[in-house]
Amino acid sequence: MHHSHKILIYFVLSTLSLCLFSCRGDEVVYPTIGSHVTDEVREGGLYVLCEGNMGSNKARLDYINLEKGDYYSNWYGSQNPKQVKELGDVGNDLQQYGTRLYAVINCSHKVEVMDAQARHIGQIDIPNCRYLAFKGSKLYVSAYVGSVANPDMLGSVFEIDTVTLSVTREVKVGHQPDELCVVDDRLYVCNSGGYLTNRYDSTLSVIDLQSFTEIEKITVGLNPTRVRVDNRKRLWVCTQGNYADKDPMLVILDQSAIVKRINTACANISIAGSTAYVIDNKQNTLRAFSTVDYTEQPCPITIKNYEHPYGLLATDDVLYITDAKNYVSSGLLHCYGYDGCEHWNAKTGDIPGHLCRVSGAYDLSGETTKKDTTKHSPYIKRVYEYLPGMGQFVNELPKYEVGDDAASMCRKCEQSIANNAGGMISLGGWGGYVTFGFDHPVENKAGKDIQILGNAFCMSGSTEYGSSEPGIVMVSRDENKNGKPDDTWYELKGCLYDDPQTKHHTSRTYTREGDTLQNPFHKHPYYPQWMTADEYTLTGALLPPQSVMVSGQRVQRILDFGYVDNKPNTDKEGTSFDLSWAVDASGQPVNLPSVDFIRVYNAVDEVLPQTGELSTEITGAVDLHIDAQ
Repeated sequence: MHHSHKILIYFVLSTLSLCLFSCRGDEVVYPTIGSHVTDEVREGGLYVLCEGNMGSNKARLDYINLEKGDYYSNWYGSQNPKQVKELGDVGNDLQQYGTRLYAVINCSHKVEVMDAQARHIGQIDIPNCRYLAFKGSKLYVSAYVGSVANPDMLGSVFEIDTVTLSVTREVKVGHQPDELCVVDDRLYVCNSGGYLTNRYDSTLSVIDLQSFTEIEKITVGLNPTRVRVDNRKRLWVCTQGNYADKDPMLVILDQSAIVKRINTACANISIAGSTAYVIDNKQNTLRAFSTVDYTEQPCPITIKNYEHPYGLLATDDVLYITDAKNYVSSGLLHCYGYDGCEHWNAKTGDIPGHLCRVSGAYDLSGETTKKDTTKHSPYIKRVYEYLPGMGQFVNELPKYEVGDDAASMCRKCEQSIANNAGGMISLGGWGGYVTFGFDHPVENKAGKDIQILGNAFCMSGSTEYGSSEPGIVMVSRDENKNGKPDDTWYELKGCLYDDPQTKHHTSRTYTREGDTLQNPFHKHPYYPQWMTADEYTLTGALLPPQSVMVSGQRVQRILDFGYVDNKPNTDKEGTSFDLSWAVDASGQPVNLPSVDFIRVYNAVDEVLPQTGELSTEITGAVDLHIDAQ
């Protein structure tokens, strides 16, 4: 339901409190004005990047505090009183990555870098920049590079280090590249050919991120401009046609293979859960398609009275859509529930095109308006996945019972190692893993961030040898916000990462038929009995053997740092890990402000004659930044 507006006017800059505008040199300074648009309470805030008309230097960043219902026009201006030209000319994309906001200002040829409150940090100079994508510590920016006068010049994608804000690599793609997205280790780029008018491009460039080279061009349809990734890692590409006799369409791809073409105009697209929402700007409607079978679904949200539907963001709870009106004056931002009811609307700047939902709810002082008073536990809350390699303690730690499946085994793992329960689970042979999380993201702060407990011990009188069964730690952020550990994984780099004998990117297939390793002490099946398949494959890194004979005993070297079940739990420093150790699949450092999921897998492959295979065991984990209740 639509709430009537209660207008509250704020003049943010103290020097502007008695006037409507002032000047920074010859530049007009517009005050930040706030209005109360809704009494509805949601978490966080929403940024609105208004493009502004080309040549007018009117790109504007608005902000709505969703917890108070207050909409602030020209939020960027109040946060950055010393920025002479404010944002610049034509805002083309806006995204949050980590704790920073990134805005493409197309005709000012820059990417504006801000903190979460939109305060200026720096800028990256990119000619004719268009859109953004991210992976690890890298930002990728598409750029036309050429001009209308030189339309046959190929466009580029630039790689930027998010720490130094410097360009590290460049790759040529097709003509006038627009939106781009990352799937695993590949970057997909829409080549629109926007300057070629009657001979638009029709391809999607595929870039290998490790070599940063174009490895493939996929023909998708005339004038592709937008691309999104669904929860099955399939691409949804909007092709615009030639705006005359060649019709636009929505093209769905699984990697390189086109699986579906849907005839529809597609001015914008946003995916939430298993539904893709599309602005059909020919019919002036919002359409909905299933990401499972690609069929059209009923869409209760009606936008036929819009002049020009433009910006679109579908979230789990509500959908935001903008009306650019006549493209030369103020637009409108609308908020709808998925029942079709409009919750509220707000007046925006010129051409509101790009929306970014954020967790921070700020007021005019820059302080958060809603403090997190939740008392978080420092201990494991949930086990998401458990798949051990074949081993002697598999089906025993935790105990398998007839009728158990993967979900019930995860619950048994939780009973053993969650909430400081004091139990133990075994990861079995090489590659076996468990994935767990806390009731909150683990933050990357100064010093060690998380302690993971095992059952390692040192032999009497030694700190160099003992029982070490090292497991590698992987971490991940819930980037797609679905609460599942299905996003990019990063390894916490231990002391053997660069050892020439360490074998990265190894795999092994275990089979039920190959379950013949039983020893006299453990004669039960070693193959996970809850598995319905007769084989499964595990992947990861294999550390070099560490077992040696010392005083007639077969023992293992205690590694310096970076592995689970390697040092005794009494050694807090030796069993703790720093999220700043994270590296991507190519070994490059990544800057992770926090992580949502932790995975540990057995990284050694040794079977000792007296004790059987080395198997990483886990007895719990602790977020070192949270005090025990």
